[in-house]
Amino acid sequence: MQPIRQNKTMQKYKFFLRLTLLLCLCTQARADKKIYLLADTHVMAPSLLDSSDNLAWQEDLAGQRKMMDLSVPIFDQLIERVIADKPDLLLICGDLTKDGEVDSHEYVTKKLTKVKDAGIRVYVIPGNHDYGVLEEARNYKNNTYKAAECYTRDMFKKAYREFGLGSDSEIHDTSLTYCTELFPGLTLIGYDTGNNAHVTKSAIKWTWQKANEARSKGNQVIAMAHQSLLPHFYGQESFMMYSVLSPNERVRDSLLSAGVKVVLTGHYHISDNTRYVNANGQEIYDICTGSPLSYPCDFRILTFDDDFKQLKITTESIASLDGYEDFPEYAKKRLEKAFNRWAGDWFDSHGIEGFIAEAMTESVTTDFIIHAEGNEPENPATKEEKDFYDDLLVLSALFEEDAKEKIAEISLSMRSMLGDYPDDDDQDNVVDDRELTITMPDLSTGIHTIQKQADTDDRWFTLQGQLLQGKPSQPGIYIHNQRVIFIKP
Repeated sequence: MQPIRQNKTMQKYKFFLRLTLLLCLCTQARADKKIYLLADTHVMAPSLLDSSDNLAWQEDLAGQRKMMDLSVPIFDQLIERVIADKPDLLLICGDLTKDGEVDSHEYVTKKLTKVKDAGIRVYVIPGNHDYGVLEEARNYKNNTYKAAECYTRDMFKKAYREFGLGSDSEIHDTSLTYCTELFPGLTLIGYDTGNNAHVTKSAIKWTWQKANEARSKGNQVIAMAHQSLLPHFYGQESFMMYSVLSPNERVRDSLLSAGVKVVLTGHYHISDNTRYVNANGQEIYDICTGSPLSYPCDFRILTFDDDFKQLKITTESIASLDGYEDFPEYAKKRLEKAFNRWAGDWFDSHGIEGFIAEAMTESVTTDFIIHAEGNEPENPATKEEKDFYDDLLVLSALFEEDAKEKIAEISLSMRSMLGDYPDDDDQDNVVDDRELTITMPDLSTGIHTIQKQADTDDRWFTLQGQLLQGKPSQPGIYIHNQRVIFIKP
């Protein structure tokens, strides 16, 4: 009988050995990295409002295109979803709070600590509503308000030391711009752009150096900034001041030259992806994530493959909220109403009145809703809107010169928005706004592809071995005369 027992024992041992091996293989097969990406949560702590009927609050709320009254339940729902889904990381592209109020930051950090305690790392950057002297930071009581205490930059740094600004990151000496390794093989650069979307020369140089250090180590590099790196439609700055980084071309070229291909942004409250390709064929994507407080109430999910060669971006929206039978439709009507008011005020302030102002207000509102829904050229309503602007340009000949110029400018802006490209020269850069897969830059140097030439060889190559037409005009790392050459931004 003894040999039979030993045989059964051996069979059990082999079974558990195979099972353990299978589990190990399954674990290895799930090496992809999943990242939740939020932007512009604009949380307003409940302690800042005595009653939802507060008259001063209701007046301020009416002028918002974001649903500030729902910031807490929406944020809470997102936090619970992140914890339940257990991604590897949570990233937030700034404007965590309504206007930098101490109470609001305390609410946010308490929730982010809950995420961290669930084993999910969190990295944030400040937006223009997160620190400084902010006039709209208010404590609403007795149908009026008084100024609420705001975070300073130092307070922000201290409060978010466990969420990107701690000892695990390298921090720029005069700002909250930082660099950190998210995983072995992937580095994040987070920009602090203050209250006016500005990146200083020293921050540009510092981030360029950090990106090159990471790349030389064999890491892919992604960046995160609050405002847009690339304009998302022609004349964006005219409609939305401080919505594009300054100086955006210098920041863009610096990142391109360091091999950065993806920049995650927010501020704009609309999920829109755009791309820029320079004269050397290098490309960079601005992945702008909408606010969960503005229809269609988006957030993103980023998935990197196991060696960070591909990034898949998908967009999801808040489909339901307690107390609302059809939350997406409710959110859409709120945004339509807010845009209608905002556009009417904008035209009035620019001297456009009467039936033209009414027609353009209605059209601009429609255009921004189409823009918010994404992939504008595929929307059936787009053609009708473009036809409207064609007719409007003909009609504008009847108006005075100033009004004619303004109508022409608005028409061009809206047509570029509906065409999903910044201007007519960039139509090749139209990319999917809702779902996109990006092949990351090749990390190999490519030097082996360059054949040895005479010492006087004047040819220039990229690190991937691509022959250029003469000396490159863009900053970056190149090969010239069999040497690595740095052209600084």
